Amino acid sequence: MAPKSEPDTRDEERLAACFNCKKSKLKCVRPSGSSTCTRCTQRAIQCSAPLFHVGRHKGVKNKHSGLEKAVFQIEQALRRSHAGAIDQVQSAEQASELRYLLERSRELLNETHALPRRISTVNGLEHDQSSVSPQQSSISIGTSPSQSCSRDDSAVHSNKIEEDQLSLDDAENPLQLLARTSELLSSITPQVQGTGTTRPPSKFTPNRNTAGEGDDLQKFFGRFQARLDVAEDLDPIELGLITLPEAETLFAYFYENLAHTRWGIDPVIHTVEFVRSRSAFLLTSIAAASALFSPSMESLYKRLSNHRQKLASLVMAKRFKSVEIVLAFMVNIPWISAGEHWADDETSTYLSMALTIALDLSLNKIVLHSSTEPRSPRGDIIATSDCISARKALGIDGFLGVDPDSPRGLRLLRRRERTWLSLFVLERGVCLARGRNYVLPMSPLIENCDQWHVSELADRWDGSIVSVAVLRRDLANLISKVRSICDSYVNGNSELAVVDRVKSEITIFFDRWYQTWPVQIGDREQLSLPPYVEILASHTRLSLYSSVINHGTAPVGARHFFRAAGLSSALNVLRVAVQGEGQLRSMPNNTAIMISFAACFALRVSTVADGRGSSLAPSIRALIAETTDALERIGSTPIQRKGLSCLFAGQLRQILKYASRASETVPSLPEPNGDAPKTAPMYTDLPPAHIANHQGTIQMPVPASSLPVDYLLFSTMSNENQLDEAIHNTEIGLNAFWEDFQFQSADLDWMDWSTFGS
Repeated sequence: MAPKSEPDTRDEERLAACFNCKKSKLKCVRPSGSSTCTRCTQRAIQCSAPLFHVGRHKGVKNKHSGLEKAVFQIEQALRRSHAGAIDQVQSAEQASELRYLLERSRELLNETHALPRRISTVNGLEHDQSSVSPQQSSISIGTSPSQSCSRDDSAVHSNKIEEDQLSLDDAENPLQLLARTSELLSSITPQVQGTGTTRPPSKFTPNRNTAGEGDDLQKFFGRFQARLDVAEDLDPIELGLITLPEAETLFAYFYENLAHTRWGIDPVIHTVEFVRSRSAFLLTSIAAASALFSPSMESLYKRLSNHRQKLASLVMAKRFKSVEIVLAFMVNIPWISAGEHWADDETSTYLSMALTIALDLSLNKIVLHSSTEPRSPRGDIIATSDCISARKALGIDGFLGVDPDSPRGLRLLRRRERTWLSLFVLERGVCLARGRNYVLPMSPLIENCDQWHVSELADRWDGSIVSVAVLRRDLANLISKVRSICDSYVNGNSELAVVDRVKSEITIFFDRWYQTWPVQIGDREQLSLPPYVEILASHTRLSLYSSVINHGTAPVGARHFFRAAGLSSALNVLRVAVQGEGQLRSMPNNTAIMISFAACFALRVSTVADGRGSSLAPSIRALIAETTDALERIGSTPIQRKGLSCLFAGQLRQILKYASRASETVPSLPEPNGDAPKTAPMYTDLPPAHIANHQGTIQMPVPASSLPVDYLLFSTMSNENQLDEAIHNTEIGLNAFWEDFQFQSADLDWMDWSTFGS
């Protein structure tokens, strides 16, 4: 007969579930004598488990709160630091700080609960196991809060997400762990004076007898909150730069005429009153942007732009941080004034400041409400470190008294996510236009934003934000896939197979996008996109071809396709710019840069066509001339605009003069020799008819008397299909010369304008 203590013995001998099974909340089955469970064996992954089973008393929620939670997490951090996990505590000084806070916490707990202390030694470190509650007595120092839950909890959903996030909050940030623990300690009246506890010396703190040391520490380690740039000497209304009615009028103008090109601001939340209480920088920036495009407001714009520049410098110097400051930097970037050189403007500075503040405010994290779980739409579990509770997010912004589930709370939280999505779109656009590597990190919010715009609280332009975010998010993967297909040619794949696969991947990618977004955000009857979204999509297609056009392993046929398709995309960008001029009056600098890039791309092709006497060259140059005129009109209207597009238009006009002179002196090139095929395949980009007719102002064409009979007026064509057909039917004979046609890759050395003037 088995002894009566057998159940207890079995309970003590129970093996703890491995960390992988605990994370998935599955039963961990480990064969007798095996150190690896069945599930980990099947998945061929490392199986590790606590040294002993961690359970809890039935009927008790095994959770920590308040100071007990802080004590537990400090013990975890110290244990990991002793075990050599430098990602938890990165220096001896930080470990010393944690030990001091731990001792102080224990003393406060002991005095509060009047319970005896029980010291155990684990890995050479002393750990307190004071039994402040029945559930704590069953928790070992070597376990995390998520490990302390029994298998029975797998079917129970937590009441609060904030409580569920006890899996060592802030473990990835030792400094933040110190700050939060210090805040908990400071909330309790010190009762440990004269207890004899000595604090080890540390470079982080001065002598304990120093006056005001506690206040300084509390200020340094205090809760992180937004720092607002609001004061009477900063407010443009208080300073008399504008009146309150003028501010209301300028805000209304912004939402009506500029919001379609500068996304991220919710007119329901960002009223004059709200913005004025949050950021003088944003208030001034929106007012200045509206005054920039409003006729007869030249003097007002000068006053506001000067004050805006002062506030930008002050924000950077004083380290003001808020969601509205991020939006202010974003509002200024599209129409920022040009410097003495094309690389001298403050775009990169403003963008880096916006990104830094956004990360400090955790705008990249998914907001979790009390009734939601950290899961993506695909069902994947999102790491806790990529999420933030709704209440904590509002607390960071300074809205401690706002209910996260109220309409106002939901809008305030959604404005955080909208700001991050808009910043992603802006940063990718700046990098594509200026040939720079991406800096803004890919986050779960970006990866799972496809349906973000489907909400009762959605703004008018939320769909446009998401459509371009998805397009630019997936572009990098498409470029990598196209390059990989070209690399397969070296491994023995046929040229025709490589070209077909490349065309298929690109066609599927853009077909899927164009079949989705015109229906959701555009004109459903004509299946057309908003003009600004359409021109961004055209830029993205051109960016794709410019990124792979000179790929070293691409076969000849693939290079023909890239260059012909790139020409079609470049001409389409110019066509959209000319036809949509009336709706692109607020054209951002990035768009002007990409239109100029398309013009230079097409101009390079026209120089090749010159040798064959093709009508393509004068047709391309006529379209570039129309685009140049449109850029100049956009950049100089109204008089205070002085936009960057004017400078690009002037340079393009000079380049056209050089190209025209060169074409008059270049002799006709000979026909291809007998070794080269006379009718090599000509690959063109043939997307579906996804772009509808445009109702726009067609600008002055080149005089008909100076044009050949077969001249093509590209600016009057209704869609990209007509462009492809026209290019394909002109028999331009570019195939024999494409091998010698080189164009700089996506690093955009094309902006070295001297290469065009030689």
